Amino acid sequence: MSKVAIQGNASGTGTFTIAAPNSNTDRTLTLPDEAGTVLTSASNLTGVTGAGVPDAIDVNASAPADSLAIDASGNVGIGTTSPASALNISGDGAGAGTNTVFRIDNTGSSTNIEVGSAGVFSYVGSFANHPVAFYTNSAERMRIDSNGNSFFGTTSGVSPEGYAKISGKATTNNVVLALEGYTGNGAWVQKMGVTTGTGTRNMIGFCDTSSATVGGITHNGSSVSYATTSDYRLKENVVDMTGAITRVKSLSPKRFNFIADDDDTTVDGFLAHEAQTVVPESVNGTHNEVDDEGNPVYQGIDQSKLIPLLTGALQEAIAKIETLETTVADLQTRVTALEATP
Repeated sequence: MSKVAIQGNASGTGTFTIAAPNSNTDRTLTLPDEAGTVLTSASNLTGVTGAGVPDAIDVNASAPADSLAIDASGNVGIGTTSPASALNISGDGAGAGTNTVFRIDNTGSSTNIEVGSAGVFSYVGSFANHPVAFYTNSAERMRIDSNGNSFFGTTSGVSPEGYAKISGKATTNNVVLALEGYTGNGAWVQKMGVTTGTGTRNMIGFCDTSSATVGGITHNGSSVSYATTSDYRLKENVVDMTGAITRVKSLSPKRFNFIADDDDTTVDGFLAHEAQTVVPESVNGTHNEVDDEGNPVYQGIDQSKLIPLLTGALQEAIAKIETLETTVADLQTRVTALEATP
């Protein structure tokens, strides 16, 4: 027969009370069929035992007050008595990281993940030698391996060597990376094997605020082309170029080397601000521009923008040459005729 023993202390003045609930429903207090102490004083909760699970809960007597708190909303706080979320962990931290406050270990594979804060930044990751993966819908979407390489849509293989690899899905346009600026301008990168219908494969495209393509980089399997939008349907006020020779004569090609080139390699080119006065669209930036701190903001030039002017000047020169050739031929005919006259 089971026995119940209630033991008191003759010198104590406290009262042990078992109270019935204020209802007609029966309540039962069942003790586990285990030897030993089930619950000790609040200052040293040494164990709640169960079959085969000794000391399932172990709180050291030296633990700070309110180390674990559950507020009226059911939020759990560890290291704080005012949890701001369902689980709020606060503390200086310890572990492999500088200030790890949360850590999950897999003892079977020696892997872990840690969350912490190092003063000026927070971190999530692992200090062990293994990758960290991110999942959605039961599938891995992103991985960072132990060498710091990042993989999106794939789990391995960076070729050629690099720090990131993005593998797209077989979608309609096969865009694997899309970049958009604050105003909507941006760029996209397509999967290598996607063709445009003419055997040309899109590689990188650039778009405007309406997502219309304005240029790109393509390849045909043996060479690469760099293109900007030039379809006639996008243009108006189209007229033939005139006076090209005069404008070309205003260009001032130079030979020079760049200051940063330790080999002082001499190259052909233009000074951006000089070319800007002749073909403004070939140059970006402002002559002698500086930022708010006085640092130079350098100009750049797209020398391909000079080709239409050079072509126009060449055509004008060819026309002049052909006119001169006709004139010379006519003069030669006359001279020959005069020489043949007795």
